[in-house]
Amino acid sequence: MLRSGLIWLSKQDWAERAARAGGFERLLVRRFVAGDTRHDALALARGLSQNADGLQGANAKFSFLGEEVTDPTDAEQAVAEYCALAAAVGDTSGLDARMGVKPTLLGLGISYETAERGLLAIVETAAAHGVRVELDMEVSGTVDATLALYRTAAARSELTGVALQSYLRRTPEDAQALIDEGIARVRLTKGAYSESSRVAHRGAGPIRRAYSGLLEQLWRAGADVGVATHDPVLHAAARRLAETEPTIGYWEFQMLYGVRPELGAAMRARGERLRMSIPYGERWYPYLMRRIAERPSNALFALRSITGR
Repeated sequence: MLRSGLIWLSKQDWAERAARAGGFERLLVRRFVAGDTRHDALALARGLSQNADGLQGANAKFSFLGEEVTDPTDAEQAVAEYCALAAAVGDTSGLDARMGVKPTLLGLGISYETAERGLLAIVETAAAHGVRVELDMEVSGTVDATLALYRTAAARSELTGVALQSYLRRTPEDAQALIDEGIARVRLTKGAYSESSRVAHRGAGPIRRAYSGLLEQLWRAGADVGVATHDPVLHAAARRLAETEPTIGYWEFQMLYGVRPELGAAMRARGERLRMSIPYGERWYPYLMRRIAERPSNALFALRSITGR
């Protein structure tokens, strides 16, 4: 109930205005967001690749914050920002970084053609600079369009990938289709949106089982897999697969900046591959609310930040 309520609040303009007026940006946002500009994000990534917070050697995945745009100008600005980011990453020596892109930020809500045009411009620029572009997965109603966009992008460049959400009941079929097409370059997540039980699993146990099943499905097919979760149970499942199942694909752990940093530090101490998702930009409110909704300790941190206790 709390989770669905927070996700609902993430979409309310009045709640965002109240959060900004209440000083959330100063008190809380910097725990989870690099800053307003790509320069802030790049600086954070360089620090993580060196020795920030015990995460020495962690790689990066940048995300420019924003979603569900309805103004073509906003979509064009997002495309321009990602193209500039790709160039900046390409010019940064020694930085292993990817870019995560939301289809609705590129104007999927305006038209499929708008999002496709923007995505291909980003992919072309990113490929020229050796940067991988990964499509984020959003609400269930956008899955078909997102997968169609990914197939188009993958036909242009192998430096592409897509997120799949384990809580969606349809995902095993989607994963198998990508495997069969030879383009299973997947960032596997649990899912962070409020969905009906008709389309999504509910509860920690069913979602974990779905995630584990998908992990094995992708792993045994030799897919490129990002184990994108903060769940230690699923981390252990990935390690068991690595020890017992041969695979020809690349895999790594992926985590969100600011969420359970102690787990990331332990991974790096063991020499495990880790990529940190680093969001930046002024549209931090929806992102932040979903991070709070996903984990009660984030909500507690928010409360303590506001109250000073």
